[in-house]
Amino acid sequence: MFILMCFMTGVDYASTFQMIPNIMRQEVPHLMPELAPDAALRQAERELAAIIGFISAIAAYGAFFIPKSFGSAIAATGSPMAALWGFLIFYASCAALTWFVYNRRGGLLHDIERGAGHAS
Repeated sequence: MFILMCFMTGVDYASTFQMIPNIMRQEVPHLMPELAPDAALRQAERELAAIIGFISAIAAYGAFFIPKSFGSAIAATGSPMAALWGFLIFYASCAALTWFVYNRRGGLLHDIERGAGHAS
């Protein structure tokens, strides 16, 4: 289960860093319609840099939180299984939320992912 958790963490990071540029390139022209296309792209890249920095800073807490969770689970129950189940539930809920907001029909990235639209 630990290997699965590590694999899912890698998938999560990779998908996050793939989705954010598409989202920003799509949303900035909608949020700032007064910008010319090249200015909108520059603004999207500025927003993207800030978001990626913030996500990376939050991700750094994993190096503290994951071992702490294992230690707390072992201290409370004598086994790390409670922490592993907690992580599994958390990752599953994050995947479901991401699908609902971005990938379902009508989601922000549905058309882009299927080649029907483009991030400009």
